[in-house]
Amino acid sequence: MTIASAEKDARAEKRQAEAAWIRKNDSFAGVEEVLDLAKPRGDEARDAATTAAAQVAEKLEAALEAGTQKSDIKLKSLSLEKLRARLQRAAKSKSDEDLALIARQWTHNYDDYMEFSGSASERGPHMYPLVSAFILYVQRHVKAMHAPAAARKKDGSLTAARLLLPSAESDFTPNHAGEDEKVGLALHSCSVGAKPQPQPGTHPRDFFAIVACKVLYFYDEALDQLIDSTRRVYWAQGNRRFAWALSVCSRCVHAVVMLHDAVLVSPVMDVSKPAGRKQFVELLVNWAVCDDVRAGYDPTMEFDPISKQYRIQCPNKGGKMRTYTTMSYLFAQDDALGRHTRCFVAELVIKDAFAVSKPPPDDNVHNEICVLRRIRKEFKGKEVDFMYQELVRGGDVVLPTGGSHVSGISHNGVYDFDDNTDGILSLMGVAREDAPEVGKDGVKEKRSSWRQQPYRVHRRLVMRPYGEELDMDMDQAELTVVLEEAMRCHTAIHSRCKILHRDISPYNFLVVRGSDGLPRGLLIDFDYAISVKRTSRIGQPGQSGTLPYMSIGNLEYDGTIQTALDDWEALLYTLCMWGTRGLTRKDRNEDKRVLADLPISQWSVGTYEKIAKAKREHMHSAESFGKNILKHFHSSCERLKPFAKELHAALFLRDGCAGAEIPDPELASYDVDAAHYWDSDWQGQTEGQDASRVEDPLVKRLGYEKDIVDALTRVMGNYDRTMETLSVQDPSAIPVAAPPLRRSQRKR
Repeated sequence: MTIASAEKDARAEKRQAEAAWIRKNDSFAGVEEVLDLAKPRGDEARDAATTAAAQVAEKLEAALEAGTQKSDIKLKSLSLEKLRARLQRAAKSKSDEDLALIARQWTHNYDDYMEFSGSASERGPHMYPLVSAFILYVQRHVKAMHAPAAARKKDGSLTAARLLLPSAESDFTPNHAGEDEKVGLALHSCSVGAKPQPQPGTHPRDFFAIVACKVLYFYDEALDQLIDSTRRVYWAQGNRRFAWALSVCSRCVHAVVMLHDAVLVSPVMDVSKPAGRKQFVELLVNWAVCDDVRAGYDPTMEFDPISKQYRIQCPNKGGKMRTYTTMSYLFAQDDALGRHTRCFVAELVIKDAFAVSKPPPDDNVHNEICVLRRIRKEFKGKEVDFMYQELVRGGDVVLPTGGSHVSGISHNGVYDFDDNTDGILSLMGVAREDAPEVGKDGVKEKRSSWRQQPYRVHRRLVMRPYGEELDMDMDQAELTVVLEEAMRCHTAIHSRCKILHRDISPYNFLVVRGSDGLPRGLLIDFDYAISVKRTSRIGQPGQSGTLPYMSIGNLEYDGTIQTALDDWEALLYTLCMWGTRGLTRKDRNEDKRVLADLPISQWSVGTYEKIAKAKREHMHSAESFGKNILKHFHSSCERLKPFAKELHAALFLRDGCAGAEIPDPELASYDVDAAHYWDSDWQGQTEGQDASRVEDPLVKRLGYEKDIVDALTRVMGNYDRTMETLSVQDPSAIPVAAPPLRRSQRKR
């Protein structure tokens, strides 16, 4: 097994484990308000949807009851392929009879039908045509009842925003997904003008909701599958704010909504009973009628399926909008929960994310927009020897309501929906409650209510310049040049703007190429940045960063402040991870080692406390660092070994604070020199801590912060010049840029 294949298996295992973790810790069952979220806005539209759903349910009941034992036996005898063909013919037929007969095998004749279909593994796929027939029956009637908004005002008839049509394929792998990322069934969001038939496409860009069907009541398994599969929806749909899904276990249906910090599951809709069938019909009608805001879409982002471009409205201070047409979709997080950051290129770069903030009027003045304005004010128009991310415009996203992008229905033109957690929960008729804090082990306290959620704000920023992610094919010289300039920028921002980045990782370095083709480094993503003015350096503001690059102090969350040294420590871990994995796809594909067997894998697995302990051991001495980390660098990264060795020495082996492991209190000697000990700022940082913490080399290190940063900067500069010389001698070493990879490891 190669490093590449081992990493692929590890990613799949991690995804499955994370889905199970989210189900256990962030999912809530029996939430009645889930069904309220799907209801259309306004009394008139709701009344029309309710009336239409009642009429469809009544017709469906009559059609289901019209089935006979003879028709049931005939359908039971069909193979899966013949059943699918029968569904296709039924969908094209002008009569509803065949669709109802197929759906009847799910609602009325399920036990007999499934018993006749073979073993449990063979029965599962037979569920999809049955569920699809039910959905197609409802959507066919929605289309028949649909009338333009003008006509609805006269007679109260239904105006649909979209049709939800099932995929023709089941148990399929979506476009651009791995073989282990199968989807059971997908509901496509289609124009009201579409024919109500199974849809042939498998691109997650078209999915309104993922459907998981299980023969028995495997609720946990179905929910895990939905959580994992919905990642693809977020990855493919740049305009998706939250996502819907359906869990179908036997004849028990649950509507699922994936918010940014919680998975909410509706009470059961039992389709074996008329009341349950009516509820499911109401949900399908409401999904077809509700506007984009309730469907989870962003009306300020319009996607053109022909040009594959977005038209994005970007706010500025004061709410003034400007529209940009994108040239490419730079990257997207495919996490199930979290910020769901996306970046687009439109001559400039547009960043869109749901960032954790404080609700008004206490909105965090250190949000990314404020931080970038501060950086721009400090450096704009001044001659600097580094590249920095310059804010062009940015603000909180406010949405118009009443429209549907897929059917071309215009919104109301009034931007009055504040797109934040409070706004989304208000659509469900509830108020948000404060969420529990994250503990020292990096784990949140269990929430007592689904209403307990962190406050997130939908923010959009336009910045320049833009570049390419570094997690692609590159050489050692290019990597060093990029990191040196980016950290030069980091030091300038820290010293002149008093801002600490707090999320150094491979994903936050970009390479920017000028007209000469030479690489430059750009530090991005100031979502977690904080002010570090000396007057306010008391207490650590909270954990931040990305595994496996978080510093030891950040992982342990021990009350000591975060400083520039935490960011430099994260840089060292970033360099070590690159050095171990190799810098090119060829390196990783040909490497026969098993990454999980290497000591560096301990930086990614286990509790924060366990990871911090492993890092303390690995960083404690030059010998330990060499044995556990440098020894396992990829053979193509030999030039990076002395670079990493010197960075490690500057960070962990400085006289007066050498080491990383906490000494035994019985044997410890207090060896910080008097000049640093009596420095009032450092003394304040250690005051009140127990003796073992004061003897911690990483706490002692705080007294030497400036000296250590100066030493680290010299190391970076020396290797930057050395690598530039090597690169000039071997210009072919700089490869052609490869497509960016997905950002699948970012902390939420």
